[in-house]
Amino acid sequence: MIFVGCYTDKDNPNGLKTLRLDAVTGELEPVGEYSLSNALYQTLSFDGRFLYSCTGEGIASLSIEPDGKLHEVDSVPLGDCICHVAELPELGRVAFAEYLGGFAGSCAVKDGFFSNVKKHRHYGSGPNLPRQESAHCHQACKLPGDAGYAVCDLGSDEIVEYPRNRVFKTTPRGAGPRHLLFHPDGRQAFLVSELGNLLSSLSWTIEEGFTLMDSHATLRNDFSGLNLAAAIRFTPDNKRVVVSNRGENSLAVFDFDENTGKLTFKSRTMLDGNWPRDFIFVTDSLALVALEKSGEIHSLKYDSQTCSFTLLHKCRGVFRPVALNSI
Repeated sequence: MIFVGCYTDKDNPNGLKTLRLDAVTGELEPVGEYSLSNALYQTLSFDGRFLYSCTGEGIASLSIEPDGKLHEVDSVPLGDCICHVAELPELGRVAFAEYLGGFAGSCAVKDGFFSNVKKHRHYGSGPNLPRQESAHCHQACKLPGDAGYAVCDLGSDEIVEYPRNRVFKTTPRGAGPRHLLFHPDGRQAFLVSELGNLLSSLSWTIEEGFTLMDSHATLRNDFSGLNLAAAIRFTPDNKRVVVSNRGENSLAVFDFDENTGKLTFKSRTMLDGNWPRDFIFVTDSLALVALEKSGEIHSLKYDSQTCSFTLLHKCRGVFRPVALNSI
């Protein structure tokens, strides 16, 4: 089953949708939808029993039934634009990021019920106006082990670690850090910066925090026009990093050196759709990408030898899809 998070409006009030995937052909079939507003991001609970979803103004927990259907268990109001959630299973909490108000935090969760909300207000700004006129928390990312979580602040060019309150200033100024991704080894992380269209490799230790290792542009050199780098994922073997580019409308693949963090461009696949936001690998050779402006979910065949993607199927008529999960 595929879960799709979408923006909503008065004519499209159901922000969470479910699709059935044929893993052989890549065909997608709509099977259900749920009335959640602006479901901008979701995460599965560690035990696979719950789906935690942004609702724009808060977080909702939904139990996952054996047939893949969802049942809302609880919700908690938090702000005006909750844009990211992440489970912290070792701490029994769910972390969140709020974009418009510039704060992040976490709440205790047990069997889908929320309690004990903690919030951390961010302050600051950056040189890339108007997007960096104030703090904009864009992601809450689980740190390795039980070390807590990190928040990417697009507005102030910072990654802030909680509960240590340790701040890492990202470079260059104005690049706008969006999403952070940790390698399974827990020592290396990758950051995509939305405004600068930049991929960075970082080392991380619990003692020293983050250290910049290398950076690489996500776009081809001759691209002109607006582009906003979006999602970042590992390939199924965890040996390469993939970034989606909104504007260029591409998926760019990079190699990385596990010791030095050096990034090397590997391939670029141009997509037959507009504004690729989130994407996921469902199997070793099958990926899905949500194209927000063209209202489509594409199934793509991934070739690990060439690092390229080939279109298999288009699921059309999905209103502003922005997030993907699978079970």
